[in-house]
Amino acid sequence: MLLPTMQAWPAVAPALESLLTQGTTENFEILVIDGHGGHGSGTHASGHPPMVRWLSHPGLDTFGLRTAGLMAAKGTVVAITEDHCFVPSDWVDSIAKAHRENDAVALVGITKNHPASATSALDRANFVLTFAGQNNVRLGIDRQRLPVPTNVSFKRSALAAAGLQPGDLEYFWLHELRQSEQLDTAPGVVLEHKQRWGRATLRVHFASGCSYGASVRQWPWRPRAAWWLRLPLLPVRLFRMVGPDLFGGAGGTAAGAADVFCVLALITANVVGQLKGALFGAGASRGKL
Repeated sequence: MLLPTMQAWPAVAPALESLLTQGTTENFEILVIDGHGGHGSGTHASGHPPMVRWLSHPGLDTFGLRTAGLMAAKGTVVAITEDHCFVPSDWVDSIAKAHRENDAVALVGITKNHPASATSALDRANFVLTFAGQNNVRLGIDRQRLPVPTNVSFKRSALAAAGLQPGDLEYFWLHELRQSEQLDTAPGVVLEHKQRWGRATLRVHFASGCSYGASVRQWPWRPRAAWWLRLPLLPVRLFRMVGPDLFGGAGGTAAGAADVFCVLALITANVVGQLKGALFGAGASRGKL
């Protein structure tokens, strides 16, 4: 179980505690991949059970932390959560069961919005735009968009050959798995996502767009040219993509005018970010995610 964090201890403690309450007979290990530093390293940080292995990588962004965790993992199956997510007591069992029943290399579970993140339109908009097609209203492999690597699990046997670099998982390897039909869903695997950025939400979605736009610069020229041709319609495509989740109540409540306005504002920030990233590169954007 990979738990990357860029925050100082004890910000990650609630997410870690939810992982430690697993009622399972499965052997599992929790890798806290610490991009902040200052809370110990080695086999496990002081004060935590032996099943917790603390990997200290001060200065790495979220992309680098995920990659470091994937490369350090030893289990047959590797699952990714976040430092602001909470898993139920059967999460490990549900992942193990899903991989026994499905031969796909990677499985995407359901991410639900935490009640604390459903109290404002901006937080709800953040959730539905981030987890469109990956939530309790709608779960599917969208040909137009790759899943966010939260509540996503992999068969580790496929990782060694991948030789991943930071950003490869998010923008390239998941794409390859989808193209080869090795990316599937696991509706029985569920976690809750609690995130409240306030006004910083716009900056984060701009940074997310910038990071993705920078990845476009690495594409072969034909798909890159097609991306540029489709760019003017991207806001429309993004709104159509999130529509079923927004109006289906994935954010936690029925959508109102404020929800629509906030989704449109975040889409605008994301699209402008994609344009900047495609023109000038990622810059420091990945360190803000």
